[in-house]
Amino acid sequence: MATTGNAGMDLFSVLTLLYFVTAVCAGTHSLWYFVTITTGPSPFPEIVMVGMVDDVPVEYYDSVDRMVIPRQHWHKDNEVYAKWKRVAITRTSDSLKNRFQHMMEHFNHSVTLHTYQRIAGCELDDDGTERFQAKDSYNGMDVLFYDVQSYTWSSLVPEMRKDYWLIESYKGLFYQLYQPLCVQNLKSYLHQERSILKRKVRPRIRVLQKQVGGAGWVEVTCLATGFYPRHIEVTMKRDNHPVPEQELIRGDILPNGDGTYQLRMSLSVSAEELREGHRYTCSVRHVSMDNKLDIAWDSQPKPDIALISAASVTALATVLLILTGIFVLKKRKSKVPGCSRSGKIEEEVERMHAAEGVVKDAEELLEMERQED
Repeated sequence: MATTGNAGMDLFSVLTLLYFVTAVCAGTHSLWYFVTITTGPSPFPEIVMVGMVDDVPVEYYDSVDRMVIPRQHWHKDNEVYAKWKRVAITRTSDSLKNRFQHMMEHFNHSVTLHTYQRIAGCELDDDGTERFQAKDSYNGMDVLFYDVQSYTWSSLVPEMRKDYWLIESYKGLFYQLYQPLCVQNLKSYLHQERSILKRKVRPRIRVLQKQVGGAGWVEVTCLATGFYPRHIEVTMKRDNHPVPEQELIRGDILPNGDGTYQLRMSLSVSAEELREGHRYTCSVRHVSMDNKLDIAWDSQPKPDIALISAASVTALATVLLILTGIFVLKKRKSKVPGCSRSGKIEEEVERMHAAEGVVKDAEELLEMERQED
């Protein structure tokens, strides 16, 4: 039973994340409950609930097993918590089924595949600020919204105003029960899973390029990967000026297999722009870094510094070998009888001249390298 619940939890978590994607600012944690009621042919149970802290699934419930499957069993012995959890599930299920029926009647929909969803949860800032939010949708269309300022529900379907008193009856329930329970539960999860939920993993940044299409077009891609938490700011600049958003192809923040995330941003550069020699920069901000990180790419790269450096090292090595050889020969000659002093001097002078020529060539090569840099 638990295996089935965990599998459903993973699958449904993906669907709910695709449905409700929000950027949580650094220093803020959230607990969201995603509730979906389905009628008609569907691979899911009639009622499915998923609880997620930030982006980590922590609870799962469906109308088939009728039990809450937590990520861990921290609350198993807490009878008070279990009681309020059962009350919340029962009240929420009855309320949503009632509104689901009203919506189907209002839009004159037959019993085919339809969905009614509620997204409700709380956010907690590092400074202790609390927020509670909730929203209902019918077949993907927003129909009900919880106003956190006035603690009231507002119908987004004018024809459904007849449910005003029903909506108002839940005002005190959300303010006095659901919001405090949500914040308390969030704090508990943050404490128990602090090694996962409060970790900070620095992103790895790369600027990639590849030929696309014809006429010399190049696609420049900024890739940020391996970071956690998922909130990240990535911008692309051309000569230190932000590239207009309409020119960019911005991907979604996608999960990696190790619990971290990745984000891609691409820009198509024409052959004419390449000839102009612009400098493109990928700028990244993330909570794991004290300052922003800039990675640059030049459309007209400089000569290969690695090759120049290798040539310089080779030249210097040659000089050292020649000087070493001269020193060894000098020692040997001094030990051979019959060698004239003048002959040794002439040979040494010739070798020194040769060495000076090699050194001069090496110095010229190093000077060329400095000028090109």
